[in-house]
This record gives sequence, C-alpha cells and structure tokens, in this order.
Amino acid sequence: MGTAHSFPSPPPDATDLTAASAESAGSFWTGAPKLLAAFATLLGSIVALTTVLVQAGVIGSQTAARTTPSVPVQPVSARTAPPQGPASPTVFETADKPSLNGALGDLNELLAESARTKGDLGKLIADVQSGPSAIGRDAAVERIDEIVSQRQQLHARLAAFAAPAPLSKSLALLRDSITASLADDRLVRQWIVARYDGNVAADSLWQAQLEASRAASEAKRAFRAEYENRLRASGLSDFIPDY
Repeated sequence: MGTAHSFPSPPPDATDLTAASAESAGSFWTGAPKLLAAFATLLGSIVALTTVLVQAGVIGSQTAARTTPSVPVQPVSARTAPPQGPASPTVFETADKPSLNGALGDLNELLAESARTKGDLGKLIADVQSGPSAIGRDAAVERIDEIVSQRQQLHARLAAFAAPAPLSKSLALLRDSITASLADDRLVRQWIVARYDGNVAADSLWQAQLEASRAASEAKRAFRAEYENRLRASGLSDFIPDY
C-alpha cells in the first residue's frame, strides 16, 4: 500500500485579497459622510446657542465686567474749575458820615451852587404880568421849566446827603423848604400857561400860587433860623446863600 501524504493548502488567490480590501474600504467611506454631517450639526447647534447667550447678556456682560475696570468720570466743570477755598463771610460796606464841620462845609457849598444856578422866579412872574410885550408864552414856559428842573436836582442831592446827627434837624428843614418851593414853582407854571391861553382858571391858580409861595417862605425861614444857630455853634459864619 502506498503511504498517504498531506499537501499544504494553496495560498489564497491574489485576486481574492484585493477584493476583500476593496470591500472593507468601501464600507468605511460609505459611513464617513454621515459622521461628518452629524458633527456639523452639533457644531452649528453650539454656535447658535452661543449667539443667543451673548444677545441675552449672559455671556459677555459678566466677562466685560470682570475685565474692564470702572473709571469714575468727573464733570467737565469739576475737572477744570480750580479748587475752591472756604467761603468768605459777606462784608457790607457802609459809607462813613463826614464830621460835623465837613458836613457844614459841603452843605454850604451846595446852597451856594443853587444860588448861582437858580432862575429869578420873581422877575419871571413880573414879566408875565406885564404881558406878551415883555415876554412871550414859549419863552416864559422855558424859563419856568428851567427853574423847576434846577429845584428838582437840588431836592435829589439833598435826599442823598449824608449828615451827622447834630445836623439832622437842619437838613430835614432844608428838605422841607425845597419841597415847598417845588410846589410853588409848579403852580407858577400852571398859572403862566393858563394866563397866556386865556384860561379862566388863571385867577384861581394865581391865588393857589400865592398860598404856596407863603408856605415856601415860611419853610425857608424855619430852616435859616435853625441853620444859623448850627453855624454859630460851630464857630462858622452864619451867612446863608439865597438858594
């Protein structure tokens, strides 16, 4: 009998190996697109969620708060204005009253100036009584207006005249005198206009003017008596200009 011999299996055909490799590779590439699509979907969801959180202020506001230092901003006026020191107490300045002799000298000069600049009321009245041949209406009205204006200026200056206590009575009487003289001057003006215009009120205005003139003369006498005593007591001349 012959002896049985075993022979090794022949190697696989090269064609079979190539086919198997091709089949394995084909299954991988077939599944890759699905994997990539899933990854892309996940990434898109993450981006969308991040955008929503940023818009809602959940992300970004806290980060900015942690990373951005807060710097206090001063108003422009506070940055540019110089530092202010403590407020100073308000000081009210008061004009010192002159001495008695100084006030007397000032008042004498004021009265002398009035005497130099005042118009002659007595002559004006006499001219108007003489009629248009002595003075016309416009000229008469102009002259009385000048007299009234000068008296008003003197009245205003006396209102602001500062005097020490010993002179207060004299000053008050002088102010009364000028007030009375102003009333007389204004009545003279009304009488002049009425006389030239042929107004029947001229006679009554003349009588009212005479009464005002007597009141002004009395006020002037009262002032002169008081003021003469004050001048003599101060050792000064008691001469008083005809203001």
